[in-house]
Amino acid sequence: MPHTSPTPSTPSTPRTRLAYNANGLRSVSLDDAVRTLADRGYDGIELSLNAQHVDPWAFTAADAGRLRETLEATGVVACSLATGDPHLLSADAFEPALVDPDPAERARRLDLLQRSVRMGVLVGVPLVVFSTGRRRPEVSAAQADAWLDEALAVLLDTLHDTLDAAGLPRGSTVLGIEPEPGFHCRTNADVAVVLERTASPDLWLSQDLGHCVVEEEDALGSLARHLPITRHLQVEDIANRVHAHLVPGDGDVDFDAVGRVLAGGFEGWISVELYDHDAVHREAARRSEEFLREHFPSLARPVDVTDLTALEARATVPAR
Repeated sequence: MPHTSPTPSTPSTPRTRLAYNANGLRSVSLDDAVRTLADRGYDGIELSLNAQHVDPWAFTAADAGRLRETLEATGVVACSLATGDPHLLSADAFEPALVDPDPAERARRLDLLQRSVRMGVLVGVPLVVFSTGRRRPEVSAAQADAWLDEALAVLLDTLHDTLDAAGLPRGSTVLGIEPEPGFHCRTNADVAVVLERTASPDLWLSQDLGHCVVEEEDALGSLARHLPITRHLQVEDIANRVHAHLVPGDGDVDFDAVGRVLAGGFEGWISVELYDHDAVHREAARRSEEFLREHFPSLARPVDVTDLTALEARATVPAR
């Protein structure tokens, strides 16, 4: 496959950064969401298509400019654009799919994702993430694969044309497929097969830890095996393998074990996704940030040598 893992700057300490998905802060403006995460110590924000923040039919170049100004002022990085809001196109969640039997419905989803690619390049995110959607019982896996491949070819052409028009190098923005429980591509291995078949260096896996726990018998093994083709990892806790996103630490995921896997070589973004915690987003963001930095060694803040020296000096001053 053409995919290669980023080369670590120091093999023993992979460089990962922590983000939070904006779909968990819908009750505030996008500007306030960025500033909230900056105040909480997050390195990045995962943008999300929705009417409140990045409306695929109303987001303009001026909106992108204002967002870039806020990002620059706060130091927060827009690490990706997630396109998985369930009701962007229909009252039926996640419909229509890229593998819908109706070509007009497939075209609607494809149009939305083409818009997303153009917006992602406009904002400057390195990754635009999407899922396949559900496969109807009457549709064979082979037929769904054929429709998916057709859509991916169009999306890759859109990506390349948009980058070329903006004078940006190929690879500055890439695409990521996220496995989702119950979808045509529901496991990391499902996406890996698509990447192998497509053979594009601009198409990657975007893992979701919770989805992996729900769908796969050996979630930790799958996480580790597929890290070389992974650009992005969404995280949340899961209890009893039920697909309900929980604040890390509130379920039964072994985050210490996950942290050890990631410390072995992952250098992508880790993004907290708690879309149903908007009402308590400040608390959810705080708890998630503290918990993950404690349990993921690759996210630990480096010790400030200057501060450490000052503390040691104070410790040696005799008490009066």
